[in-house]
This record gives sequence, structure tokens and C-alpha cells, in this order.
Amino acid sequence: MMSRWFREKDQNFDHISECTALLPESLVDPRLRHGIARLIWDKFIGAAFQSIVQLVEKTGRRPKDRECRKEIGMGDVRLEEFLLECEKFLDILMVAVRDMPAPIDFKQDLLVEMAYSSFASHLQQSKTTSSRQDQLSSLASRQSLVNFHLVLHHQHLALALRLQLTTGLRFHPLRNLFCVTGNRAFFAPLDSHPLIPLDRVDDATLEKRHAFLIKIAEQGGMEERRMARNLEMEWKLTVNEISFMQALSSFRHGNDHQGALELASCVRDDRSAVALARVLAGRLIHLATEANKRYSTAHSQYLCGLAGEEAARVELYEASGDEDPLVDRNPKTWKEAVTSLGRAGNSVPQSAQAAIPFVRMNDIAKLYFGAQWVNN
Repeated sequence: MMSRWFREKDQNFDHISECTALLPESLVDPRLRHGIARLIWDKFIGAAFQSIVQLVEKTGRRPKDRECRKEIGMGDVRLEEFLLECEKFLDILMVAVRDMPAPIDFKQDLLVEMAYSSFASHLQQSKTTSSRQDQLSSLASRQSLVNFHLVLHHQHLALALRLQLTTGLRFHPLRNLFCVTGNRAFFAPLDSHPLIPLDRVDDATLEKRHAFLIKIAEQGGMEERRMARNLEMEWKLTVNEISFMQALSSFRHGNDHQGALELASCVRDDRSAVALARVLAGRLIHLATEANKRYSTAHSQYLCGLAGEEAARVELYEASGDEDPLVDRNPKTWKEAVTSLGRAGNSVPQSAQAAIPFVRMNDIAKLYFGAQWVNN
């Protein structure tokens, strides 16, 4: 299966996903599962993964289709899918190592191989196939165990690279997200034991990781923000900003129900309050258009200055299908949207200074539209 994928990566791309799905299901013994996955990585997957990383690192952008076909043998549209399968292969290796039983002597090892060979022979009902399976199981069972933390190190890179390509960021992942020591460990044999810092990196690298994940949260969708939170926890960074960006994005798209749930898990601070106030100002601008009313010059200048780009970003929730349950849980008009966000954001400010925009916009909403979320 993987040989056919290797010869025609684009045409037979589904073979790699079939392989990652079949490996955990078909090989119960972790020793054999580890060995097969290790052989596949070393002979087929690892080199292509390294080529993708080097292409992106060289230019800081998504490789062009021509570059991908020349260096990797498949089109650029397959890159994210391939990186996802790389993550799955690396996960299979880590799970197999974790589940590995204590070392057993040769006789017991031989019994495991014989049992596997007999099972394969029964399924294939072919003497030739049985011999090949016997040789493969023997080779797989004798593969040296991978270094769990080195595999995890590569999985972090694969996930970060997939996030970068999905969101279209121009970025050099190796030089920005990993320190010098961490870079030296990449693409070493997976059973080697180089020094791997993982989350123990210098402050400059920590800051770059944090900035990278914030950009992912800002520019990515719900799935990208979820993956960014996972990577942030793996790197032991604060998860509050990613959580808040997820809430902010929900409010921008009119999904106040989801936004309120996400906001409840965030640490409340004045910086978050300012961001929510800008979204609220953007909604008030749209409310005036909906109600066919004009603000005074002073109020118009205040709202436009506060909203900035948010005036063009905010929108009401759009149903994703005929039976979307969130339709009835979210505001349907801009007046409802203003009141909804005013109530959700009113408790966020931690200082009197940060609360001023909410108080002033409450007065504006009450004056022009009879809407308010705070009784003065």
C-alpha cells in the first residue's frame, strides 16, 4: 500500500490515510505496530516530511505547486493532508512505545512472531504471502524503539507547520519556534537520543511561539484555534489569550452563545475588555444603519474611532444548515446583538477606566434605540 503511494503520491494519496487508519486496528501487539510504523516512517514518510519543512523554512511561505511536485512528488494542495498523516504516524509510534510491555526473551519473542505469521498465513491462504509476512513481522519486531520525546518534538513541528500553511502565514518555523538545540534534534533517527528542550526554551523563543499562536487564533477558524490551544498547552504557554481570541472570533461572527461560553473560561482583564468594547462599537454602527438613524457628530466619531477595523468585521450569525440549533440561541437583529454583547462584556473590565466605554455605549444605545444592559 505505501509502496504504491510512494510511486504515485498524488494518484494514490488515499493509501497513506488508509494505512494510518489500519495500523492501530489491525496490529494489536504494540511491538509489531511500532516496528511497522517505524519502517514506514523511515522508508516513505520521513524524507517527504523533511523536504516540506525545508521548503517552507527556506522561503517562509507556502511552497508553489511546481516546487512541491519537484521536491516531494505531490501537489501543494496535499500538503496539509500529508502533514496531518505525519502527525498520525508519529502518534502511532508514541502510543506503541507507551504500551510496550517489559522486555521479553528471544523464545517468547519468537512465539509472538510465529503467532502473527500463522494469523497472516490463515488470512492470505498463500504460502508465498505467509513467508513474506513472516519476514516482515521478524523485521518489524526487531526495530529499535523510538525516543518518545524526539517523536513528540517532530509532532510539534508537523502541527505548527500545518497551522502555518492552513492560515497562510509567512513564517520561518524552525528558526522562530525552536531553539538551536531543538533544531539540531530534527530529522535525527527516531531511536537516537539528542538533547531535546521541548518547552524548556529561552525567553525569546517563548515570545515567538506565543506571537505565532496568537496570529493563528486571529486568522484561523475554530479548528485552527483548537489546535493552537493544544500546542500552547504542550509548550506550557498561557492558554488564556488563545481562549479569548476564540471567544472574540465567535462574537465577531455573531455567535454570542458560543462566545459567552468561551469567555467564561477566560481570565478577565482590561485588555480583553478593550477588545470586546471595539466589537460592541462595531455593532452599534451597524445598528444605526439597520434602524435608519444618524448619530450626532460626537457620538459618530467616538464609535468609529473605538471600533476601527471591527466595524467591517462584525456580522450577525448565519445558519450553517436548515436545522442549525444555534440560530435560536443567537441574536437575529443588530439591536439584539448590541444588548447581548453589552451584557456579556460588561463584567470583563477590571478597572474603572476599562469600564468607561461600556458605560458610554450603554448610554448611546439607550438614547438612540431604547436598548441598554445596565440600569444607570
